[in-house]
Amino acid sequence: MKTGAENIIWKLNDLYSSQENLKEDADILIKKSKNFHEKYHDTKSLFKDPNTSLEAVKELEKIYSKMSRISQYVSLKFSENTSSQKTKKLLSFVENTENEIESNLLFIQIAFSKMNDTEFKKIIDKLSDYRHFVESARRFRNHTLSEREEQIIVHKDSTGSNAFVRFYIQLTSKYAFKMEMDGKVQNINVSQLRSLRMHPDATIREKTSSKLFKRYKKDALSIETAYNSVAKDYDFEAKLRNYLTPNSMRNLQNEVDDSVVDTLVETTTKNNLLVNKYYKLKAKFMNVEKLKLSDAYAPIGKSHKNFTWEEAKEFVRKSFYSFHPTFGKIADEFFDNNWIHAALKPAKSGGAFCSYADPQHHPYVLVNFTGQIKDVIALGHELGHGVHGYLSRKQNILQYHTPLTMAETASTFAEMLLMDHFLKILPSEEVIPFVSSKTEDLFATMNRQNMFTRFERFAHERISKEGASFEELSDIYEKELHIMFGDSLSYNPEYRWEWSSVPHFFHTPFYCYAYDFAQLMVLSLYQRYKEGMPNFKEKYVKLLEAGGSDSPQNLLKPFGIDLKDPNFWQGGFEFVDTTLIKRLEDSL
Repeated sequence: MKTGAENIIWKLNDLYSSQENLKEDADILIKKSKNFHEKYHDTKSLFKDPNTSLEAVKELEKIYSKMSRISQYVSLKFSENTSSQKTKKLLSFVENTENEIESNLLFIQIAFSKMNDTEFKKIIDKLSDYRHFVESARRFRNHTLSEREEQIIVHKDSTGSNAFVRFYIQLTSKYAFKMEMDGKVQNINVSQLRSLRMHPDATIREKTSSKLFKRYKKDALSIETAYNSVAKDYDFEAKLRNYLTPNSMRNLQNEVDDSVVDTLVETTTKNNLLVNKYYKLKAKFMNVEKLKLSDAYAPIGKSHKNFTWEEAKEFVRKSFYSFHPTFGKIADEFFDNNWIHAALKPAKSGGAFCSYADPQHHPYVLVNFTGQIKDVIALGHELGHGVHGYLSRKQNILQYHTPLTMAETASTFAEMLLMDHFLKILPSEEVIPFVSSKTEDLFATMNRQNMFTRFERFAHERISKEGASFEELSDIYEKELHIMFGDSLSYNPEYRWEWSSVPHFFHTPFYCYAYDFAQLMVLSLYQRYKEGMPNFKEKYVKLLEAGGSDSPQNLLKPFGIDLKDPNFWQGGFEFVDTTLIKRLEDSL
């Protein structure tokens, strides 16, 4: 079915008009980074004069801004077509450039991390616009190696873990499938196949999951090798840097204590009982004794209509405008200025993302639009990221990006706006199917991502000790599936291989709890909004504008949120239970 998204392709000319210009800029940046190293490498002298310190940070900011633009351009080109040999060569060139520049600049962040309190007090007033950048560097003082060691890690990664990540992406992006539907055999990609998990026909849903995970299993040795290499590399670096656990390295980058993350994981695991409760309820709606895991996203009742691109666009626009005109106007810019890539292409990256690299330029959004309701929500989710990246352009690049724990805030909040809007416009017979679908989305964002986090913890532990085969990793994953769903479902055998299809495990170890963190936090924020918290919208806009200029704990203080309070995390699950699941129970 054509949706009108077939020609929705971004224009990247705002970043670069030609590869030649990009390479010229890259060569200039390498020279600038070398000059920077020569000029400021004597950091004892650098910290004696606050004016010189400020001058150095401003030069650093300019180099990182230009490098970010180069990196963003080639990353977006690669996501358009992961099979393009021309883009692969450009990607390799840019990675080499990044490594050389980073090697030249490492010394200053090491110096900031190692500076003593006297030096810090002497310069920080002058560097007030960069305070959180400097303070963040100092958080890593016990985990930062020598300049030479840090340089070795940068160059090692390009042929080590990063190379295995690229290999995994290129390998799996090429997957193509033949599916017979409505008497016709169709050639489809991974994104299109995944969309069939919501198909009304249980046979197609089961066939879809079987076909999908068997394809990954076919490359078991390659995927096993790539994952073992990435995980062992990550864990060994964490050990070299004196982190308590590999997870601790990610937590410090995310600016949260290990204890906060542990509380989040424990609370979410405890609330797997809600998942169990929901799927037993869903079986009653579907008039079966027990659902299969392949039925987890099956629609209840009538299947939702498919959306054209124009319908999805207007739906998201209205949802954003209903909350705040600024949000709607920013969304308009994405649609009107070709900042979105929505067309389905054979070797295009799967899933969806929003890319924002530099506050001097606007973000871009990639989705794979098939017309389903989930695609409308994905579009809203990524444009939520887009709004965040757009508003935080008030910050300098050194304080532009949030830690992962805050990165999903605007996107999940946007999903809540879409949920409210859907409930207002849907015909009465589609309300319960939608509430069911939204409940599943929330479980996917919270409990499922928590399951991923638990899997990673056990998988990394096994790999670091003795390595792990594809089937051993699948054993760990299968156990976690049972912990999440309990006896509420019967288990399709192929789902034990599902872990191999999760790209986050490869490109950003221990990322996944950030989704759970953000969703529970947003449920709390959204309840405050719906309850009429004074000046909520103004506070929320300021939160997004702040970018990465402060810690999550401090950014959330205006909303009365304490991340160390277990009751805070539990509150999100109580919302799901008393608002969504109860609505479903009352309708039976």
